[in-house]
Amino acid sequence: MKKLIGNVLLTAGLVAGAITAARIPPMWGGLAASLGVMAVGIVLRRQGAKEELHRAAQSGTGGVRELERLIKESLEKLEKIMDAPREKVVEELTEILEELDEFAEKAQPLRIEGLMTYGTIMSVFSRGERALNRAWSAFADGYENEGRRYLRYGYDDLRETLQALKTLKV
Repeated sequence: MKKLIGNVLLTAGLVAGAITAARIPPMWGGLAASLGVMAVGIVLRRQGAKEELHRAAQSGTGGVRELERLIKESLEKLEKIMDAPREKVVEELTEILEELDEFAEKAQPLRIEGLMTYGTIMSVFSRGERALNRAWSAFADGYENEGRRYLRYGYDDLRETLQALKTLKV
């Protein structure tokens, strides 16, 4: 609710500020008041976003345990297709990539731990996801050797992501 009220105040302050600043001569008192309203809106919006992250972490829709489960399942599936035929790899890799799409959203509660923590985990994860997307593309285009190489890179990066998640003290 704070986030919604913050957005409304931010928008109202922006509109009021634009109107008061556009006048000739500018209405300095109105402009100052609208900047104050915008500041309150920003504070409320940030508090609301932080509360949402805490609720998500507590409800289990994110956080370290959920992310570990998602990465472990993906790693298990990747291990099964490392030496599989090309068609099977493309089919399974499509499913794995769809499941990994959830990771970025579910990782949002990690921002509570700090941007460095979030950035570290997301950097390694995104590198692995890109490698898996490249692997899928290479397999789909018939470049099996390149696909297997990027499949290995993606697998290694996801293992590194899992290790980074395990080292978190959450």
